[in-house]
Amino acid sequence: MIKKLSIKVLSDNYVSAPGLIAEHGLSLLIEADGGYVLLDTGQGRALSVNSEVLGCDLAEVQALALSHGHFDHTGALDQFLERNSRATIYLHPVAVRPKFMKRDAGPARPVGTPQSCRDALATVGDRVVWSRTAVEMLPDIWCTGEIPRHAPGPSDNSNFFHDEDCREPDPLVDDQALFLHTAQGVVVLCGCAHAGVVNTLDHVARLTGDERIFAVAGGFHLSHASRDEWEPAGNAFGRRDVRLIAPCHCTGLGARAYFRDRFPSRVIETGVGSRLRLDAS
Repeated sequence: MIKKLSIKVLSDNYVSAPGLIAEHGLSLLIEADGGYVLLDTGQGRALSVNSEVLGCDLAEVQALALSHGHFDHTGALDQFLERNSRATIYLHPVAVRPKFMKRDAGPARPVGTPQSCRDALATVGDRVVWSRTAVEMLPDIWCTGEIPRHAPGPSDNSNFFHDEDCREPDPLVDDQALFLHTAQGVVVLCGCAHAGVVNTLDHVARLTGDERIFAVAGGFHLSHASRDEWEPAGNAFGRRDVRLIAPCHCTGLGARAYFRDRFPSRVIETGVGSRLRLDAS
């Protein structure tokens, strides 16, 4: 059980202090009892600069988890691998497949892992763990693997495809989250929650056997959603008695405001440079 936990935001859509770079992306550095895990790398512009400004040595990271194969989460993978020759990389087998997003007008937009990052990943094959199921990366730090979809996921998931002609839908089965066993309770970290916040928390509860979740942080993929989608996520936070909620990245300003109004003492404002600390009392 983790007694000392620190989570630093290295890439996000917003910054919380001067001298840092924002981008549409997410990267979270987790320090747990002296071990280091990185969740995602952001889009590519921010990771190196922000890690240096914040005094984070990427070479110390022991494990990198990629929440899914979109460029705003994998775009600095090549930069990370240049700086780190030790970390094991955890991702779903289809995370590096081609990915496109359908637009109202014009050709589909490529949104998959950049070729330079796929090439860099291919050079460290012995350090890559491809997994569809839950796997422990460091003591008490787990990837969920595929997340079953019993409740509806984000409505705009239907815009994603594996081909440029938009004939092969991308069900985003590569979407996964992290969960950590801490002295305060279970902590869940989402990349984009393409599987949906409700499904993600339900899956973690099944994996841990613990119905309560102490903290949830990361992207909740509600930026293009309406209140009809915000409410089920809020209900899930309430049902699982989540004490700390740290929305990032693709959560959206409307959803952030909704959660802040509904859980005024539990929501933490985040951005690049934010740090969440949980230490055993």
